[in-house]
Amino acid sequence: MNRSSTIRDMVVRCITHFVDAQAKNIRSGWKNIFSVFQMAATDTEIPIIELAFQTCTLIVASVFDRHFASVLDSFQDAIKCLSEFACNILIPDTSMEAIRLIRQCAKYVHEKPQIFREHAGEDLINVPEEDRIWVKGWFPILFELSCIISRCKLDVRTR
Repeated sequence: MNRSSTIRDMVVRCITHFVDAQAKNIRSGWKNIFSVFQMAATDTEIPIIELAFQTCTLIVASVFDRHFASVLDSFQDAIKCLSEFACNILIPDTSMEAIRLIRQCAKYVHEKPQIFREHAGEDLINVPEEDRIWVKGWFPILFELSCIISRCKLDVRTR
């Protein structure tokens, strides 16, 4: 991570602009996008955290809704990213909102099981169709929720 908060802010702003302008055209870049936002979630500068989280919220609310299949290979990265926001002690309201977004992701898994069954990325070649939803959908959600419960400060766990 760069020591300069100005550089970190610029990186998050560039990625945010890219997502705002080109979300429908992004295919393989989602892993890198979520990786940048995951790093931003652990930042100490509140404006950087807030901007990255706003963009993650947009991705879950809009991109997942319209282009879920294009983000599917990075679904686990998205959940991990939201988990980092949920465990950030600097902004408790963002932490709670991140947990709500994970719940929204669970709703997508529940409502769109056929996308998981039909999707056969190279990491799922030997996984039966009926198990793909568990490997790519439910397992990342349940794992990250357990991490939130064990890592986060108490008031986030009890709200």
